[in-house]
Amino acid sequence: MPDAPSPATRTRVTQRIAADPTSTALLLAGPTAFELWPGVRRVAEVSGRMVVETDVAPDRLAAASVRALPPKRTPTSYVTRFEWSGPGLPATSAELTLGYAPTGDGEVGTHAALVLDSSDFEESGLTAGQLESMARGFLVNLARAAELRSHAA
Repeated sequence: MPDAPSPATRTRVTQRIAADPTSTALLLAGPTAFELWPGVRRVAEVSGRMVVETDVAPDRLAAASVRALPPKRTPTSYVTRFEWSGPGLPATSAELTLGYAPTGDGEVGTHAALVLDSSDFEESGLTAGQLESMARGFLVNLARAAELRSHAA
């Protein structure tokens, strides 16, 4: 009898960003978006997918094939989807939503919500807690980049 598929693990993290969603989404449209993920380095591009490597543990590198779609505008937000897979990593699909969020001073900010659906943690060198920490780091890096860009304009 075949093994039952492992259940998916959902990770959800959010971040307020002091920049508008449009300029924040523009950061995700280019190849530098991969560098916002903590510890990830771009290695190559193959057939429309980016090959990256990351330190899963202090002494262990892991490579992944990443497919990222450009942000799409909806009536109330920007949505981008991406997924990755690779040996020693949980197969993951993700959705990042950048919604409009008014600030107290009348400016427009962004509410960023990142949802990751992952499977096969038991065969991975990465834990669900490590993935959540990396996801939080990604949103912090995105916020920092968007806010620097917003204040420079």
